[in-house]
Amino acid sequence: MRKIDEQKKQLIEQTVFVITKEEGIQGLSFGKIAKRAQVSSGTPYVYFKDKTDMLSQLYLKVKLLADDHLQQDIDKGKTIEEKLFLSVNHFARVYANYPLEANFMTEIRANPKLVTAEVRAAGNRSAKPLVEVMQAAIAQDCVTTTNVEYATVLLFAPFMMLLSERAAVGQTASLDELEAVVHLAVEGILKK
Repeated sequence: MRKIDEQKKQLIEQTVFVITKEEGIQGLSFGKIAKRAQVSSGTPYVYFKDKTDMLSQLYLKVKLLADDHLQQDIDKGKTIEEKLFLSVNHFARVYANYPLEANFMTEIRANPKLVTAEVRAAGNRSAKPLVEVMQAAIAQDCVTTTNVEYATVLLFAPFMMLLSERAAVGQTASLDELEAVVHLAVEGILKK
């Protein structure tokens, strides 16, 4: 059995993110990953059983990265409006700081069957603080929808679209711009 080389594993993971950005998630194969990472063709199998295992592991890794410190950011807010803003702004900052990983997550969301149901469930559990803020906002009757999925789309789509549009022309969005968009999104779902 080959020894686990963490640097090589990170190189393979980064290569997955780059290929996903350039060609889409459907363009991934272990052969292509090995070639682009300049490792032997069997090296990806040292770290992953198959494509589903690889995508599942990477999904959970990125999901945990995105959800890291979420509760601490939410806890800085006093009102439900502040907590909503802080939770969404948390993700906007993470996505801005990790654009390849953000793109990977977008691709997985569009192709959820590429990762295991168990990993999706684990990822959902790690976002529990966000769901709790949404549920509290609904319980306090301060948002325009009682559907958590609709509220999530209305809150996340604006900053994700800004990041995507900027990336398409080789630019980035500043954290101030993202914060302004997040404020507008939160204001947009709050009852007046």
